[in-house]
Amino acid sequence: MRLSGLLLLLGLLACRPAAMAASFTFQITDGGGRALADAVVTLTADGDAGPAKPLPPREHFIDQQDETFIPAVEVVPVGDVVIFRNSDRTRHHVYSFSPLATFDYVLKPNEQSQPIKLQKPGVVAVGCNIHDFMLNYLFVTDSRWAAKSDDKGAITLAEVPAGSYVAHFWHPRLRPGAPQPAQKVTVGAEPGKLGVSLPVLPERKDDGERSRY
Repeated sequence: MRLSGLLLLLGLLACRPAAMAASFTFQITDGGGRALADAVVTLTADGDAGPAKPLPPREHFIDQQDETFIPAVEVVPVGDVVIFRNSDRTRHHVYSFSPLATFDYVLKPNEQSQPIKLQKPGVVAVGCNIHDFMLNYLFVTDSRWAAKSDDKGAITLAEVPAGSYVAHFWHPRLRPGAPQPAQKVTVGAEPGKLGVSLPVLPERKDDGERSRY
């Protein structure tokens, strides 16, 4: 009888459906309704969300081409490493004074930096001492669900377990010192979508008309 009961219980457990999960898309715009690229969204569980699957650590390469950091914004999970490489014909002096990651590399053409492991969440601003208009931002996060918007302002997070979350939004042109925008969202069994307008500052231009954050 005990063996029969155990087999029945195991059978019932095997037939239980897996926790529901779905994709969730954010459409990010600025105050004028224009698509906003390089906006970052992170989700934090708000009580009843399912468990997250950990991601394996990986390397992130930030290239320097045409005196520009590519990409300008990179989402980096805590524990991942970042490597800067110089694909230009001129030297670059890559540095950061951030308490999260302080580094200083002079990179000749075709050289790359040592791997930089990022272990605390936050934003690391990176510049070039030779070309002041060059800027890069490393958005370091401990959230399992984090991504940045594409040129059309879209962000899609995949396989988010059903439940309640708080979505936090960041962009390099958010006003310094202002509260970080956030909004509650609910993820169900079907794909969801939400439009969000961020109060960003106007885009700046340098003397050569190169856009900068």
